[in-house]
Amino acid sequence: MYKVTVGNMLHLYGRFGQKADYAVRLSVRMTEEVDREILSHALEKTRQRYPYYQVRIRKNESEYYFEENPLPIVLLCTNDKISLNTEQTNYNIWAVCFCGDMIHLDFYHGITDGTGMYMVLATLLYYYCEERYGITDHTGILTLEDPIRPEESMDPQESLPVIDPPAGKAPEFFQAGDYGNLTPSIQRVWDIELPEETFMRFSSANDASPGTMISLLLARAIDGLFPNRKEEIANSYLINARPMLGIERTSHNCFSTAYLKYSDRVRAMPFDHQCTVYRGMTFIQSDEDYVIRALTTGAARNRRAFAGAPLLEDKKRAFTELLNSRRKAATFVVSYVGKWRFPAIGEHIREFWTHVPYPKGIIAQIAAVNGKIFMSLSQTYEEDFIVEALLQELEDNDIPYVVRRMMDNDDAHVPEPV
Repeated sequence: MYKVTVGNMLHLYGRFGQKADYAVRLSVRMTEEVDREILSHALEKTRQRYPYYQVRIRKNESEYYFEENPLPIVLLCTNDKISLNTEQTNYNIWAVCFCGDMIHLDFYHGITDGTGMYMVLATLLYYYCEERYGITDHTGILTLEDPIRPEESMDPQESLPVIDPPAGKAPEFFQAGDYGNLTPSIQRVWDIELPEETFMRFSSANDASPGTMISLLLARAIDGLFPNRKEEIANSYLINARPMLGIERTSHNCFSTAYLKYSDRVRAMPFDHQCTVYRGMTFIQSDEDYVIRALTTGAARNRRAFAGAPLLEDKKRAFTELLNSRRKAATFVVSYVGKWRFPAIGEHIREFWTHVPYPKGIIAQIAAVNGKIFMSLSQTYEEDFIVEALLQELEDNDIPYVVRRMMDNDDAHVPEPV
């Protein structure tokens, strides 16, 4: 039995309380059709490298917990949505799917974050490309040659100072869905491909990174669509907090948030100055002391919610209320995982998409590999005009793009354990 740690509490209790499927699908299009037998070998080696992820979610009257699962991680031949923690996937919290030239890694977000999932994906693709293409360089990739260190199973947020969480209500920002001219819908995804060289040249010339540039362009798009709004626009920009906490290999959810405000003062600036301000806000909120303070506050709130709720249903309500209290904390969310760091493997990747759960609003997930940037833009509205406005921002700045697909989100179902 593994208890749910401080860093994972909100993700697990709160999302089950919201009845939200909380899984991520990382989809990679290879340059050739996938070889099932080789992928099966790669999956088996990857499973062995990450034993702490071979668990199922259980519950009792007072809490959820993880339990070791002796059943193998499954390999499914499908592009369709699957169900984790069910019979279909041997009750495991992750699985691998493939079809044609596509490989999908489906992973439960309540046990790890994007950084943790990318570690697993890198191991899987290394072992696949090693056997398929003879690749031998695994620098920076966890393989069976690397010992499993204790820190991989440690949640650094468990060791943060115990404080009384500060009182006061979090700032609230503009929500497009509250404006009255958007129709709620299931989550839909646009996969948009950009040429990396062109986009990076444009971003660098304006003192921006891909993540801060998309943050600013999307803020400008929304600002133009809702000129009479009363609230400010601000997005949350997700930051890997492992370096700040000093545990690079932790497998747990470990990220912080920078809030980038598109204020009236920023709107009045020239475009390149807007970019500099956004990058500056990111630097300040990525500072080690700033991140530790923010995570210490979050850990304190999680501890208080957990301790004040004796029964499981009480904990679900408490963490759901905590999530709901943050509903207006940002207008939209942006996550940029950076450039794929393993070029020998990247040569065999044509596309790389990140589809994430987001119960309400807009989220952009950005990755880069093999000379291209891949942005998955998700929203929970039927109307397309926010996406169209962002694409217009790209066109206005001479940035070419290709919309590869528009689809319902295909991340896995994760039913509550019975």
